[in-house]
Amino acid sequence: MKRRIAILAFSAGTLPIFAPMVKRAYAQGTANMVPRDLGQYTSMTLMVGSLALQSSQLASQRATVSKVKEFAGFETAEQLTMAQVLTDTPNPAPAQLDSTRAAQLQALSSAPPGHTFDVQYVALQLQGHRELLDIQNGFLQAQPSMSSDVAHIAMLARTTIQMHLVLLEELRQMVGET
Repeated sequence: MKRRIAILAFSAGTLPIFAPMVKRAYAQGTANMVPRDLGQYTSMTLMVGSLALQSSQLASQRATVSKVKEFAGFETAEQLTMAQVLTDTPNPAPAQLDSTRAAQLQALSSAPPGHTFDVQYVALQLQGHRELLDIQNGFLQAQPSMSSDVAHIAMLARTTIQMHLVLLEELRQMVGET
């Protein structure tokens, strides 16, 4: 799967954005994507979600394909809601991004509006949603019971993420054809 991301990034001219992430993912493996406790689950979900939020806010302004812009609006609302739920605050500040994610956001910010921007945004969202899915699945697999509120949140998030992955694959094909 990570090989496909690298190929997509290369073919879209976005390899410099994703090379550090792919390299880190190969170096770390998937074990580091599994939250060990509630604190890790929350912080991992919020950090990856913060990149999804900030890049979607940018895409709401700069995307040129209407369906990409529409997805960005939905993603912005979803990530704001998820942050509110996980932090139990009405206006949570975005989580601080690690250096890799900050570089990815900066690279997206530097992309000119148009086809290149749309392709980079969709590729970034695909990668982030795959990470978010891994986090939810890892957390749920580690739970002794599915009766906690946080497990319920993770189950709902997982379902939404799976739907978004389908939409993002369709968007990837759409922006690849334009």
